Amino acid sequence: MAQLSKKPPKINIKLSKYLETNIARYTPNRGELINLINTIAEATIPIRGLLERGITSHELNYRLDISDAQEMSINIYDEEQIHEDVLTHSIILKALQDGGADFAFVASEEAEPVLGNGNFGVTIDPVDGSSNVAVNRTVGTIVGIFNKDGRIICSFYVLYGIFTNLVIAINGKVAEFILDTTPYSMSFYHFIFLEELTLPNPIEGGIRCLGGNANKWSEECRKYEELLLQKKFKDRYSGSFVGDFHAVLKYGGVYAYFLSPKPKIRLYYEWLPLAFISKTLGGEFLIIGDEEDPQGVKKIEAVSSLTVDKVNRIHMATCGGLIGSKRAVDLYLTLC
Repeated sequence: MAQLSKKPPKINIKLSKYLETNIARYTPNRGELINLINTIAEATIPIRGLLERGITSHELNYRLDISDAQEMSINIYDEEQIHEDVLTHSIILKALQDGGADFAFVASEEAEPVLGNGNFGVTIDPVDGSSNVAVNRTVGTIVGIFNKDGRIICSFYVLYGIFTNLVIAINGKVAEFILDTTPYSMSFYHFIFLEELTLPNPIEGGIRCLGGNANKWSEECRKYEELLLQKKFKDRYSGSFVGDFHAVLKYGGVYAYFLSPKPKIRLYYEWLPLAFISKTLGGEFLIIGDEEDPQGVKKIEAVSSLTVDKVNRIHMATCGGLIGSKRAVDLYLTLC
């Protein structure tokens, strides 16, 4: 009779302790980096509280007596900016400023990134999938941290669902933490072994989350969807990038947002942080069309660095993309 493998015990460690243990001592500006990550993570806890209580944009309009709401709610992409985005961005920025966490810049949906004197740049998508708030569906916060050379060195997301979890990639590892909401705690605890948190590589039977107007997809995109259907990938698109990516991370498969006909998802706020997690787990990311080259296909290595001197020019870049399990993503390359 085959002997069952013994499962390792669960780990009970705070995010702050994990960072102290797993970020190498020789890491440049190590203390500054740890403080930055902890400060942003802690700032998501009140965001979770607001979302949990159903603080919708309509209610904010009523409570704050916001005038000229339509004029105030257009972001730099000419999209309506839901007030949850504005409020949560302010919460995170204030936490960074009040907590003494140094940063080189903080870039979000503001017209001008906020510049500082630190060594690390920060990109934030405060409430990814914010249109889901009003209908009580999954949303999340996506964070990318860049070094002085403008390369991403850490990323994490916080998912606000039935429970609140944080998934972080740094120093070649990915870890997941759960928010302990007991009154005496309210901290993120690590409870999953790193080797258990891996991105599967299914060629059949994964999930597919394909966004954009399918009537305006390119021929390659249509053929790619047909390939996934033939290989029995299940449709799980929800309208929340971070929520769908988390499902892909757990079950294997792909998330895509194809140009239809213009790019929509922000490269530095959304694609790149999640691509960093995917690549750390052995997954893949392809840029599929941008404003300069709607038909082009590029890999993550082609992404321009995001430094202080460039942040005002390129932080608003958008593109189409495909992310997830490597073997599933690589299917697209067979069509090019």
